[in-house]
Amino acid sequence: MKQFNSLHLYGRAESIRDKFLEALPVIAFFLLTFYAVIIMFGMQYTMVVSLGTLLFQVNYKKQHNSRSLLALILQQLFLAVLAYIATLNLCLSIGLNLVVPFWLIFSKASSFNQLGYFSSLMTFTFLQFMHLDGKGFAAQFLAMVFCCAAFYMAVFLWSRLRKKPDTEGTEQKTMELLGCILEKSLNAEKIDEELSRLFDLQRSLYAEAYQLKGKKHIVTAEGKLKYMFALLVQRTVYMVSGQSQILLPKDEAERELAIQLAAYMKEAGTKDFMHGEFGELKREGKRLLKISEKGKSDFCRSVTNFFRMYLLIFFQQGFKEEDIVDKRWTVPIDRRLKDHVIYRLRPDTFEMRFALRMSVVLIVGMSFNFFFPESHSYWFVMNSFLLLRPMYEDSNYRMKTRFLGTAAGSLIVTAVLPFCGSLPAYLIIASVMVACMYTATPGTTIHALFVTCFALTMTTMAVGHAAAAGILRMAYVMASVLFVLVINRFFFPTSFKSQLKYNLQLLFHMHHMYLRILENSLTGPLDYWRVCDAQLQYHMVHRQIRQELPMAAKGDEDGYMKILSITWRMASEVQQMLFHVRHKRRGEEARQILRQYIYYNDYVLNQIQEMLHLKKEKRLKNIEGMRYQRYIEDEPELSTLMTQYARNLSRLYILVLRRYRM
Repeated sequence: MKQFNSLHLYGRAESIRDKFLEALPVIAFFLLTFYAVIIMFGMQYTMVVSLGTLLFQVNYKKQHNSRSLLALILQQLFLAVLAYIATLNLCLSIGLNLVVPFWLIFSKASSFNQLGYFSSLMTFTFLQFMHLDGKGFAAQFLAMVFCCAAFYMAVFLWSRLRKKPDTEGTEQKTMELLGCILEKSLNAEKIDEELSRLFDLQRSLYAEAYQLKGKKHIVTAEGKLKYMFALLVQRTVYMVSGQSQILLPKDEAERELAIQLAAYMKEAGTKDFMHGEFGELKREGKRLLKISEKGKSDFCRSVTNFFRMYLLIFFQQGFKEEDIVDKRWTVPIDRRLKDHVIYRLRPDTFEMRFALRMSVVLIVGMSFNFFFPESHSYWFVMNSFLLLRPMYEDSNYRMKTRFLGTAAGSLIVTAVLPFCGSLPAYLIIASVMVACMYTATPGTTIHALFVTCFALTMTTMAVGHAAAAGILRMAYVMASVLFVLVINRFFFPTSFKSQLKYNLQLLFHMHHMYLRILENSLTGPLDYWRVCDAQLQYHMVHRQIRQELPMAAKGDEDGYMKILSITWRMASEVQQMLFHVRHKRRGEEARQILRQYIYYNDYVLNQIQEMLHLKKEKRLKNIEGMRYQRYIEDEPELSTLMTQYARNLSRLYILVLRRYRM
């Protein structure tokens, strides 16, 4: 038992040490700027240090250039000016605290990046706490400029000192794993564990492509390459996931080709996909492509399709931005407006609901700060801002941890600070609390404890009376908890359960959109941006549902996972149908068969949505009298995909029907 306890304590100590080392750059940045601001500007302006540190913490590991860093800094300074304007009178405060949260949440946050707004909105919120005159604002603004300059230099220095990560990129891991899976399949070995990892990597590839959005194009040049690789991997994953057996060779010649393909994939897994040199890989890929093109089997066609797209990605890597992302990838202005503003203004969207709650919290909190200008009245709105989270469950958890951490921190400060009789002692305690604060996991009781200890140490250093300050802080925390609880419960609440229903609705809507795109491609050119947007959105929604199922569907996770599994296969099949339809002209009879096939699938999808109590699609064709056919003469690959899609749709219908009848 003693040995077990010793091992447990050792493990905990190792974990704390690792977290401290991970947080060390952030701690060093805070302490250096903290003491610099005190010396140059005064103790009353140290609020800006927390804002600069958060900016550093969020961005220092990301890949930034001078332009993107300057853009971040200019936005922070602009928000500082808006915050000062909001403190001039109550009307300006109400107006700006209504508009700015909408701007930042709509432009920076989404259901896939729920806290994207946080660092920017925190700057706007925290700089409203103290009502300064013109001279005071000038000093605060200069302190903010200093912290932003320190942020710029620290990120620049970190990027130079940091060694290149030894870990492989997602593309490399995926290629190596594909080679391993193919090799094991040829030897009739189990691949369940590898397939699970492969699905995770495929979802990560789409997430990485989604993050590389452009202003005018649906993705940047790098994003397009990642998207094409994600699409290639998804098709390959579909082939090896048990849904189709066509990746298994049928004779000795095909087996030899499969062995060479597995070796090629493993070799590709050792190369940096985005920045490496690929002369030898290109030559070997072209050689294997020529071999596969000679074959007539399904396996050879699959290998041919793989190499054609893989080599196309290599071919585009040397191009300039405008050559990689041409006009076909440009998002029309009206669509950009709809995506960024109009679609999000609906009351059921994540952004709209959260922006409304945040605006109410800031308007009420800042109004309270106006009417009760006691020196620490801002603690009410500060705690309310920090407690309000996009999801009800997360917010509720933080209410508990904030209350317990504040209570414990107040007791510790009340017991310890009376024995500290000098300014250096206070500063030492504050520095230790900062180190512990950034080492602890945000949102936990321990984190709240150290935050409280640091805040009360600073307050006591300025005004004295540690016990009174602790009682006052507890009172404001309790008021904030009650206020945010009411807002979360009765004002456009968003929970994991409600978000799951919304995401399921969106998932089925995306399947209807796929069918609409497929129908449009029968007679007109394909807009690459539209297909790319649909696929990125679909896989991001699919990924989010999987991540949130443990919180949103306790006890029913298996049922939802089956739905996700079937709909993933359907998405893979319809995406491949798009590929076949786009590359061949057809007669009117074949187009009519495909249209009627699409209309029937649309109808069945709508029936499934109705059983799941989701909103039905409005624009559906009347299928009465139509002929339903799952094959087209002389097109075996397309017919196979049509049949597989129809079978999966039937499986989904039966699965949901059984749930509906229970």
